[in-house]
Amino acid sequence: MNNPEDLMEIALEEARMSLKEGNSGFGAVIVENGVIIAKAHDTDRTSADPTSHAEMTVIRQAALTNKGDLSRCLLVSTHEPCPMCATAIVWSGIQKIAYGTSIQESLLQGRKRIDLSCAELFQRSGASIEILRGVKKEACALLYNSQVRKTIHELREADSTKLAQMAHDLAKKRVAWFSDQDFKPVSDDCLDQAYGLFLKKLGISAAEAPVVARQPDRLVIHSKNFCPTLEACNILGLDTRVICRKLTEEPTQELLQQLNPKLRFQRNYHQIRPHGPYCEEMIILAET
Repeated sequence: MNNPEDLMEIALEEARMSLKEGNSGFGAVIVENGVIIAKAHDTDRTSADPTSHAEMTVIRQAALTNKGDLSRCLLVSTHEPCPMCATAIVWSGIQKIAYGTSIQESLLQGRKRIDLSCAELFQRSGASIEILRGVKKEACALLYNSQVRKTIHELREADSTKLAQMAHDLAKKRVAWFSDQDFKPVSDDCLDQAYGLFLKKLGISAAEAPVVARQPDRLVIHSKNFCPTLEACNILGLDTRVICRKLTEEPTQELLQQLNPKLRFQRNYHQIRPHGPYCEEMIILAET
């Protein structure tokens, strides 16, 4: 196995394991002549060892396997190696690396990183190390998206009681948000007003959540927008059919009812991502 994209899939799975455990979400793998000799993820939080980065751990494992000779190895990591890990790569003798998300991209996300690229460190060290950048960049970026990471933190080990409290807090936040808005409906139709409010709160366009069916008392929406809850559930191995029902359905309904108490919000849980290509959602105007 020498394809960096295939190897990145293994590194991504390691990073997801890290996030499930409560660590920082980094994964790495080392291969020699098509054979994986080590794979690892960071354990800096669970082991209380700030040096236990994915790259540091995978280098240690590979060095034990290869008796210290990593000169013919490729290291693949979900994130650009930090200066500590990049230095370890130099000392290890590894000649080629590949990564997904860059340090600069993480800094733009507001994450705390040391602003020194591995390329600059390699150059200063005099090492000749080939770098492949942006391998499976979008998949790696999801691991470090600030909204996704916040949702992962909230959902990790969340039981029914915690989900109920989270839903209650979310409903209060959405109602308070509505009170602060100068919401100007673009239509006299109540369902159209509710749809406009739905899009505005999520910060998405009609193209991302189009109306696919209309009846006098309801709109049917197929939502395909970026969703932190969906991505967090994918990483944590949680069922969106359970989490979304308990966490976001009632808060969305309470938001819409600020426009009209007769409004209802429902999902079709037989058609929800990742079990389908979109989430089917309905805004309903009840008679009573």
